[in-house]
Amino acid sequence: MKISLFVASMVLAANAAADLPVNTYFSLAVTENSHNHAGDNLLYLDFQQQLDSAAITPRVVVSPRLKGAAITLDGQLDDWNSRQFSRIQARVMNNYPLSEYYDAVPGEIEVASAHDGEHLYFALRFTDANHDASINRNRWHFDGQQWRKQPHVKPNPGTPASRAINATDSLGGGESEDRVLFMFPIVDRQGNFRDGSHGCAGYCHTELVQSGDPREQMIGEEVVKMHTALADDRADIWHWTSSRSAPANTLKDAHLTQEDRVGDSGQAPDQDNDYRKRVDKNGPAGPAYVSRKDYSADNYRKPGFSTALLPEEDLLPVTPDMVFATGASVPYSVTRPSTGSRGDVTVVSHYNPDTYQWTLEFQRKLATGNADDHDFTQGDAATRPTLAVIEPGDPALGAKLFKEKKCFSCHGDQGEGKFRDGHWQFPRIQRASGPLIFKTADHERPKRTAALSFKVTAGAPRPDALMPYIDISAQEAEHVASWLQTQFIPRGQ
Repeated sequence: MKISLFVASMVLAANAAADLPVNTYFSLAVTENSHNHAGDNLLYLDFQQQLDSAAITPRVVVSPRLKGAAITLDGQLDDWNSRQFSRIQARVMNNYPLSEYYDAVPGEIEVASAHDGEHLYFALRFTDANHDASINRNRWHFDGQQWRKQPHVKPNPGTPASRAINATDSLGGGESEDRVLFMFPIVDRQGNFRDGSHGCAGYCHTELVQSGDPREQMIGEEVVKMHTALADDRADIWHWTSSRSAPANTLKDAHLTQEDRVGDSGQAPDQDNDYRKRVDKNGPAGPAYVSRKDYSADNYRKPGFSTALLPEEDLLPVTPDMVFATGASVPYSVTRPSTGSRGDVTVVSHYNPDTYQWTLEFQRKLATGNADDHDFTQGDAATRPTLAVIEPGDPALGAKLFKEKKCFSCHGDQGEGKFRDGHWQFPRIQRASGPLIFKTADHERPKRTAALSFKVTAGAPRPDALMPYIDISAQEAEHVASWLQTQFIPRGQ
């Protein structure tokens, strides 16, 4: 009888487990008004029948099944259990080696998840590093004579952003926006999304040597190109942006292939409001559209009048005879509904000016049926992480390791690199992230294998320079990065 009961309980447990979505690794990062971001390149999503808060760690996010309760997407966290939040001490995941923007300043990210058998939910809360909501990416301003894009703002004094190593520099990037990025594997033959591997870092900064001369430009287009290393690999990207996708309560849903980062099928939640892109590439710089409602009400004749949002149904094409007062402004982005696979994820966001916190709630079907999305119901379950959490780096130890590993012999004493004959012989690596260093030093990296093919294949090209294999751990790489992130050469040098 005892044996029968034991077998029955095992069957029930197996059936319960079979109803759960499939555990997976993922990446998460947030930005302050730029592309530079902080977070964690490898987190674990643990689906549960009921909340087991003991399973929560700084790298494990639990997702219990909702029972008898629903989550309302309102940008508030009243219907979330405070015990199910993981608190991630973010690390720098990406600073452009030649930055157009102020560097990422890590802070704490609170993240929770849940599922109800049909949908997956995430809740996210973090303090904005500049204590503002960056919702004016490239906003058009009329100066009395012509339209100009809003310049990149300086960090507010006393904020975490003001402590960035390049906070006082004059940078080349225009006003950007706050962002949140999730990445999930779709096909991962390379094994980036497994315990101890590279996560999203396996796909970033693939062409560092193609950056331009720092005396002439800040960064080359290919430097930050994201793509997978193997032909069949793909990754799912959820990219929330505070000025483009937030007004439409969604995000920029995309995926990675070996060629590029590609938007999912369907219509994106925004389009650029740019005369040269929409009407005439040789025409004057400025918006292609203004608000029909505001123009009809003569609001643009009022100095300093600003259109907050520009929905697709309120567009009035700009013509040469229109009159605008000094200081009139309109958004750079037109808000519109997402369609197809681009509309899979619903996101409701809220910025609290009193606490300087962003709160976001996400909802998506566990399985969308689209090949460009991660399917949370199919596949082999990833095993729980066993390796230690990567701690914030020690710059003093990093400086010592930089010398011991002989990094300076190629990249210079400050990681400044060597630019010669129109390209980087050795890339500038100042402010590089730990995951980037760890990924690049990996002796099994596919690009290294391809570059070394000249040793075994007659006629294969020999590279000018190739990062040698360096015996370095992920934690040691974080130490080195923490020192490199204190190194800074001003713009144009």
